[in-house]
Amino acid sequence: MPGATAFPLDGELIAEVLAPFGRMAPALTVTLEVAGSSPRGAEIRADDRLVGWLVPHGDDAGTPVVTAAVAALASVLGRLVAEQHARRQVETELHSLTTEAAAEQHRRIDDELALGRRLQRSFLTMVAPDVPGYEIASHYEQANEVGGDFFDLFRLLRRGRPLSVVVADVTGKGVAAALLMAFARPLIHAAIDNAARAADALERANRVLRERRASLFITALCGTLSLNSGRLRLANAGHESPLLIPHDGSPTRAIESSGSLLGVFPSLGLAETVTDLAPGDVVVFYTDGVTDARSTAGERFNEGRLLAAIEMSRAGTAGDIVDEISAAVDRFQAGTPAADDVTVVAIGRRARRRRAVGLRTSQRGGA
Repeated sequence: MPGATAFPLDGELIAEVLAPFGRMAPALTVTLEVAGSSPRGAEIRADDRLVGWLVPHGDDAGTPVVTAAVAALASVLGRLVAEQHARRQVETELHSLTTEAAAEQHRRIDDELALGRRLQRSFLTMVAPDVPGYEIASHYEQANEVGGDFFDLFRLLRRGRPLSVVVADVTGKGVAAALLMAFARPLIHAAIDNAARAADALERANRVLRERRASLFITALCGTLSLNSGRLRLANAGHESPLLIPHDGSPTRAIESSGSLLGVFPSLGLAETVTDLAPGDVVVFYTDGVTDARSTAGERFNEGRLLAAIEMSRAGTAGDIVDEISAAVDRFQAGTPAADDVTVVAIGRRARRRRAVGLRTSQRGGA
C-alpha cells in the first residue's frame, strides 16, 4: 500500500479493509494511493476533497465486477474519512469549550479565594488593644490564598482589664483549615470571656470542637496577662512553647507547658503555667511555620535559627524582635514558596524610665 501511512485513516483499519484482496493474489490485489500521486483507479473523496485512489492490479483488474467493487469500496472509505474529519472537528470544538469553561471556573475560584484572603487578613490585621506599659507587635503571612493560623489579643471585661492572648494553628492547609479557623477563633474568644482560667477556656472550646467531629485539629496557646503585676498565665494545647527574653541579659528560655490538641480527646488535661514579666522582658509567641520554614536545599529554619534571630534584636523593642524574626525567615527561604503560615507575636513590658522618650509600639500585619 504505497503512501498508506499518509492516508487520513487509521492504518490498521485500512489494512483490515484491503486484506481480502490480498488473499486473492496473484489473481487480484488492491493498493491505496494517497492524493498527490499520478491519478488512476477509483477516486476516494471526502466532502468533495480528493484524498486518494484505490488501484486494482492483476488479470481481473479491468473487469466490470472488480471495477464496480473497487469504486464502491472507495466510496465507503471516503465516507469514513469525512466522518472522522467531522468527529475531530466536534472534538476540537468541545475541547475548546471545555478549556474555556475550565478557565472561567478557575477565574471564579481565584476571585473567591482572593476575597477569602482579604477577609481573613481583615480578621488578623486589627488595631492593637490599648495596653499601657506594654509593647505589642505581630507578623502574619499566609502560605496559601487562605490560611489556618490565627491569633487574637483583647482586653477582658474583668477587674484590672487583663490582656488575653491566643495563638493557634489548624492542622492542614487550604480552604478546610481556613473554615475551621473562622469557626474556632470566635469560639475560643467567647470561651475566654466566660471562663475563669485560660485552661478552662480551652477545655470548653475542645468540647464544642469534639461535637463537630472535624477531621482537622488545632494547636492553641491561650493566656491572660495581668498588666499591673506582669503575671502571665498560660495554657498550652499542643502548641509551640512561647519564648521569654529576659531584660537582664540571661538566656532566652521556653515557657514549657503541654497538653493535647483541640478536637482530639474528650479532655485536654491542661495545667496552667505562671510567668512574671519583669520590666523590659519580652515574650514571643509563634507557630510552627517559623521553625518549619525551608531553604532551597530543604533544610529547616529550626529553633536554633529562631534563637539566633532573637539574639540579634533582643536589645530592641518588641517590634524590632518581630521584624528580625520575619526577615530571618524570609532570607532563609530565599524565594522558596512558604510551606506553612507564619505567625509571630511579641509582647514586651516596658522598662521603667525616668522619661518616656523613644518608646514605640511596633505593629506589622496584625495586632
